[in-house]
Amino acid sequence: MSYGQRELDIRVAEDRLAERLDDGRMHVLRADVPLRDMVPLAESDLKYTIVLFAKCAACGTTWFYGLCIRGRPAYKPVEAGAEERWPWSPVPERERWAR
Repeated sequence: MSYGQRELDIRVAEDRLAERLDDGRMHVLRADVPLRDMVPLAESDLKYTIVLFAKCAACGTTWFYGLCIRGRPAYKPVEAGAEERWPWSPVPERERWAR
C-alpha cells in the first residue's frame, strides 16, 4: 500500500507532484526520467521500476515517488540521502518507449 495506506491514483498524484515541482515547493533530487515520462516508461514494460526523489522546500523532507510495472505506485517520505543509496539501473533508450 502507498503512503498513508491509501491507493494512489497515478494521474492525480503525478499532477499534484508536478504542481509542487513547477511552483518550487519541491525540487527533484534524482530521477530515472522526468516526472511526465514516468508513466509512458512504465507502460512500455521495458523497466521494472521507475522512481523519482524530490525534496520539500518548506520542511526539507525527501519524498519517494515510484512506479512498478507489476505493482502499486508509491509516494512516501524517506530518509535524507535515500536517492544516493537507491540501486539505480539503466533506463532504456527513449526512442523505445516515448510517445
